[in-house]
Order: sequence, then structure tokens, then C-alpha cells
Amino acid sequence: MPRNPNKINYSKGLPQSFHSFQIIEDPRTGGNKRHHFGAVLFMVVTGVLCGMNSFSDIEEFCLLQKSWFKKWIKMPNGVPRAQTFSNIFALIDPKHFRDCLIAHIGTLHPRLQELIAIDGKTLRGSRGLDSEASHVVSAWAADSGVTLAQEFVSDKRNEITAIPLLLEMLDLEGQIVSIDAMGTQTTIAQAIIEKKANYILALKGNQGNLHKEAQDQFHYAIRNLDISQTDGWSQHQSVEKSHGRIVERRTIVNHRLDWMAQEIRGKWPQLNSLIMVETRSSTLDDTKETREVRYYISSLKSSAAEQQNNIRQHWSIENSCHWVLDTAFREDHNQTYQGNAAENLATVRRIVMNLLQIDKTYPKSTPKKRMRALIDKKYRELLLSLA
Repeated sequence: MPRNPNKINYSKGLPQSFHSFQIIEDPRTGGNKRHHFGAVLFMVVTGVLCGMNSFSDIEEFCLLQKSWFKKWIKMPNGVPRAQTFSNIFALIDPKHFRDCLIAHIGTLHPRLQELIAIDGKTLRGSRGLDSEASHVVSAWAADSGVTLAQEFVSDKRNEITAIPLLLEMLDLEGQIVSIDAMGTQTTIAQAIIEKKANYILALKGNQGNLHKEAQDQFHYAIRNLDISQTDGWSQHQSVEKSHGRIVERRTIVNHRLDWMAQEIRGKWPQLNSLIMVETRSSTLDDTKETREVRYYISSLKSSAAEQQNNIRQHWSIENSCHWVLDTAFREDHNQTYQGNAAENLATVRRIVMNLLQIDKTYPKSTPKKRMRALIDKKYRELLLSLA
């Protein structure tokens, strides 16, 4: 006998405030359904918001909060098992969840002029016995601290294919897009310019002659020019003391690119500046010092101080996004790897991070906000737009 003899439509069931999630289609087929699809999505998002990091934790949380859930969703057959959550999320097309992320942030977050950092992260816990770990490439709004869009690829080497897809999804007019050396490609620079945005792209040895010419030019300038008095050049220095270390940063920007070979410069659309960032880090007692020099190209004509700020903002995707996902949400420890479940659960984490970041009523850390959402039902309802 089928589990749904009355042919109840279980494909809906979302709370009204979750209209952005209607983009996600119910992947289940046949009549063997016992739980509303929208209710399953709502339970998972709420569980992750309240500090649950796995499907088994979400099941336990929903059982303990069953009376609260019944205020917002239909639960004719109670709470799904953890394996049921996993099975459903394994079937959902990750592209639907990706579109949901874009739509959801569009309803919550106004479009601002800010730097958008694009970078990849491997979901280490998603590696199965016969499958590699998934890799997600995200577009991160550095000022607002929210994920705007993401794309999944098989491994880090395929980031180049994901970046153009991300650029196509986003409204970039007037924005600054920063990408590490993996994405420093002429086609990607052209795509950014065509979207009426500006770029800052990291340079490494993979760029051959361009990287070498940048090294040679800055090497010559530092030794032979008074940069502060030379037309087309600017320099900015800063010193910070933090965590028992002194960090000195020197940024030099060159807008005089007439020295470059035309066959190299001509490949990069609207190339207006080369940037060098030298970082020296030492302990307070000067017993240990490290030095790192990085190079960038940019379509901007900004000063060294502005470019130093832009480049530091780019790295916020590591410190404020990837690090939080690993420490607060335990993303790398999550052993979900069935079907599409790891990728879809990763998108849920980013949706929840956006909800927490956008909320300004409780200016605390991500773990403390999640704990309050667990304990304080009114705060939970506020974050979920239920109140």
C-alpha cells in the first residue's frame, strides 16, 4: 500500500515569508511521500540558524521544537528522520538552491557600491569513498559581509570555469571585483569590464611575462625613484600591532604603463595600474620576521591608500566567510556526501550566514546569534521574517 493513499500534495508547505524558496522544486517522484517539501526546507534552515550543523542534529532539534514548528508549517506525519532530510537534499538540483540564494539576498540586502571578492573553498568533509570533495566558488560582498552568489565545481582547478558564470549572475555595474591569481585571465577581465565594473586581479608566476615585468618595474622604481615625487606613482604605508605581532604594509601603485610591451598590455582591457604590496610581519621582540610581496593589476586609477584598502577587503572572504564557516558551522567536519546533499547544505549555511550578518538588532558574534536564536523564539522569528 502506498504511504500517501489520499494523494495529498506534499510539494508545497513553505511559510509565507519563505517565498524566495519557491524557486526550489520538489525532486521527489511517485506517491511515497510523508512530509511537505517546503516544511523540510524550513526545518533545515531553522535548524542551521539555531546552531545545528548536521541532519541528525536538525532532527533532534525539530523534535524538541515540534510545538513551535506547528505554528508555521504543517507536520501531518511529525518530524522527518535525519536520513529523510539527507535523501531529499541529495536529490535537489544545486542550481535551484543557488538561484534561491541569489533571490533571497535580493529581498534582504539593498544593492550597495562595494568590493565583491570571488574565491573558492573546498568542502573537505564531502569527500566520499568513490568521489572527490566538492569545491564552491563564492562572490562575497566585502563591506556587507554577505554571500551574493556561488557556483560548484569538481575541484579547485575548475574555478576558471565557475567565475564567468558567477559574473553573469550578478549586477556588477559600478562595483569592484577582486579575484586571486587563479582567475587572472584576459577573458575574465573583459567580462568584468563588459558588466561596467572594475577589476583587481592578483598576479603570480602563471602570468609569465606580465608578472616578470611587474617585478622588474617595481624593483627598479624602489631603488631609483623618489616615488612620492614621481608623477603617476603613489605609495602608502601602515603599521598594526595585533596578537603579539607587528605588521607593516607598504603599497605602491604605478599608473605609468607606457613602459610595458604593447603585446602584453594590449591583452588586458582598460588596464590602468600595477600594484605591489609588501608585508613584513615580526614578533614584538623581533626574534622572527617574515616578508611577502604580492603583485596585482587593476582597471582602477585609485591611490595606493585606496588600493591597499581594496586588497585587504578582498581577504575578508577568508577571514569573515571561510573561517566562520569552518569554526562556527563546522563545514569541513561535516561528513555529508550523499548525492547533492553536501552542496545544498553548504548553500543553506550561506543563506543562514546572510540572515545573521544582515541583522543589526543584536550586534554579537555568529555563535552568540545562533545560540540566541536557539533559546529566544522571538529573535528566531525575527531572523526568519516570521514576526
